[in-house]
Amino acid sequence: MLLEAIITDITRMQPPNVCVAAVHQGRTIRLHSPQPKDQWLRSIGGLVPGDVVSVDWQQAQVLRPPHTEDGTWDQSTFVKRHRLTETELADLLSANAFRSVEDAFGAPWFRGKAGNAAFQPGTGARSLASILARSVQVYPDFEGIRVDFVDSQDSWTRVPLEDLIARQHQKQCPTCASQLSRLLANEFQGDNAILRVGLARQFQAGGHPSACWMQANHIFLMPPKRKHFV
Repeated sequence: MLLEAIITDITRMQPPNVCVAAVHQGRTIRLHSPQPKDQWLRSIGGLVPGDVVSVDWQQAQVLRPPHTEDGTWDQSTFVKRHRLTETELADLLSANAFRSVEDAFGAPWFRGKAGNAAFQPGTGARSLASILARSVQVYPDFEGIRVDFVDSQDSWTRVPLEDLIARQHQKQCPTCASQLSRLLANEFQGDNAILRVGLARQFQAGGHPSACWMQANHIFLMPPKRKHFV
């Protein structure tokens, strides 16, 4: 089915894979099969949240909760149409945002030793959601980036940020090499934000059971301050 959708998530996976999700008429969809690749993303000039696209997409015949957004898509039909501003996208996402992580995904199965939340595979209504955050802190962590945030019910710590553009900057940008902490704080840290939050495909870490670990896909401050990570 050829449909028009608004890109909401472009996140880092094991190279060369990337994860791309969008919203169509209030429903979240993921371009899952075939798996999008770095090369394809470069061939179309990249993607950012807010890009409005058309694509032939069908829901996957077999869905494995919590990843109920999966679908098949035809790369030859994918066309970028225009782009929403970050403010327009944040306004759109806030209309259907959850007030808390638990409202979106239910209670965590457990929390890792560092504090991040893990959810049980095979359960749950969704793996992607917009969350209203009261406050957000972002900081480098070895070769990664971590997020602490507070929603209406709880605080969440050590959540990995997998925003593809931010992670590419971390590896490739000369300014980020010396000023990453400052740049992250300037553009992603503050009060009153919309977070795109996802549950990863299950994997085993730190001696814990194999689980779907929570990650932050994107941070949209309201009003936006993002200028460097573009």
